[in-house]
Amino acid sequence: MIVLPDEGFCATFGVAVVPAHAAMQERMSVFVGGHEMGPRPRTLHASVRFRHPAGRALVTDALAEPAWLQVPAGRGSLIFVGTNIAADLVRYRQGDPARAAMRQTEPQWGYAGERPVYLYEEQLRDADRFDRDADWWAVALARVIANAMGISLAPVLPDDAAGAVIVTGDDDQAALEKYAEQLALLDNTPVTYFLHPQTRHTRESVRVMLGKPWIDLGLHPDALDAPSRYRELLLEQGERIADLIGHRPLSVRNHGFLNDGYWGHLPAWLEYGIRISSNLPGVDGRVLNGSLLPARLVYGQSLTRHWSLLTAIGDGMRFALNSTDAQAGRRILDLADAIRASGVPGIIVLNLHPENVLETREMHRAAIEVIRSGFCAWTMRECLEWFERRDAGAPTPGTGDFLGPIRKIWRRLSVIGS
Repeated sequence: MIVLPDEGFCATFGVAVVPAHAAMQERMSVFVGGHEMGPRPRTLHASVRFRHPAGRALVTDALAEPAWLQVPAGRGSLIFVGTNIAADLVRYRQGDPARAAMRQTEPQWGYAGERPVYLYEEQLRDADRFDRDADWWAVALARVIANAMGISLAPVLPDDAAGAVIVTGDDDQAALEKYAEQLALLDNTPVTYFLHPQTRHTRESVRVMLGKPWIDLGLHPDALDAPSRYRELLLEQGERIADLIGHRPLSVRNHGFLNDGYWGHLPAWLEYGIRISSNLPGVDGRVLNGSLLPARLVYGQSLTRHWSLLTAIGDGMRFALNSTDAQAGRRILDLADAIRASGVPGIIVLNLHPENVLETREMHRAAIEVIRSGFCAWTMRECLEWFERRDAGAPTPGTGDFLGPIRKIWRRLSVIGS
């Protein structure tokens, strides 16, 4: 598989290169085993086309010109890739670095504190709310390689589930009775709570109320009053929460989704050992970063050990967007339906503050309904553990090996795209 090969290399194998297409946001058709795979992913970068008399088109543009072409070579074949897939994946998932200097100074959705939405809005200007171009490109890549190698792909999620639900709750110093009410409503549904440094929880309440195997505890750092001291505050607040819960938290979501340009908080997360974040706010189901799956972040020309996962829906729908509880619950069900219809598994991270439990009962019920329909129910920690095992090539229950060759190609492409 050769990504963006030069004309000299192509000529060696009799492949002609059509001049680059400068068109951005161009939708492509993907063909696996002679059949078109849906949905159609969109590229954000200039791309080239290839021609060869014995070539098989794997990805084509609207004019049926091959942007990915499989060409016989010896006893095997070569796949010529004319789209910058690594750059597309990184740009979708991590936003546009060119927009880092265009940081918003006004409140987003009526609430103070920066959100990283501005890194994504330009590239999603004409996209559908549930478009997942990063996931569709990743799946296209995996299926094309697997088909060329004559191997089968392992399911993305346990038991080949269509999706998963991760219920989270930002502490925000909620009253403990609100926690109790929410846990009763969730009825043993796995949940991850991000604890604020000024949480009302004590060691005793953590032991009694949150000391269940299906409850995971992460960090909700607060640097809104002193954003320039984020690193210092995160390290200090992390240790405060670690002392409270008995171990260092592995997951993080910033209080207020405080954002520092282009992933400026990541170095502090790496330094402290935070392994997964859900710090991108989708709020109403809009797939802000084109993905409903976790992936490791690219930073400083390398692939880090930190995973990022979109918060697809939050109870901010009820307040910032003035939705009714029933409308917000319906949006959860609609997103689950969209995941099933796409044929690509996805994870719905649903943020429901304990303090807002009275106003979000229908949202809670919708989450449970989606889980009962066949979606996995996970905590952030369980999600991390599952995908880390797959990334390391370790067998996961019921799936066997995670196709080491594809994993290595993915890593190489991710680094190239940085």
